[in-house]
Amino acid sequence: MKGLKIWSLVALFAMAMTACDKNPDDGGKTPDVGGFENIEQEWKLVSVNGAPAEFNVYIGFSSGMFALYQQVYTLDYQFYDGEYTVNGNTLFGSYFDGGDWKCDYTGGISEDGKTMTLKSKEEHPVTYIYEACTIPDIVKEEATETRAISVVPFL
Repeated sequence: MKGLKIWSLVALFAMAMTACDKNPDDGGKTPDVGGFENIEQEWKLVSVNGAPAEFNVYIGFSSGMFALYQQVYTLDYQFYDGEYTVNGNTLFGSYFDGGDWKCDYTGGISEDGKTMTLKSKEEHPVTYIYEACTIPDIVKEEATETRAISVVPFL
């Protein structure tokens, strides 16, 4: 059974890698960022502070709501949803269970609509780069809808 789970994770990883565009070759510079007008699509985390992401995070935005699928230091995807708001160039949100995101984010969508930059509004800001993609159905289907006590939502 354990072998099946490992092969399932390998297959999931392979599908995730083909579902989204590869990292853009931007010559080491941050893509031009506009506002959040084109946020209503699905995104995959590709980098954190310029380094490749070490975990899988997908997020979809639609009509003021978001759906977050994360595989952060766990074998299973965790599912979180809630509402988001854009105020100028600031994005913030809250989970339907009542908790707020850990912080607000500035940034925006690239002019070509293929990347989203989120910079955390914290004492030590972190810059996250997401690429537009389609969240794989297998991620959505396998995501658990309950929070594990030890798992903290990514946003």
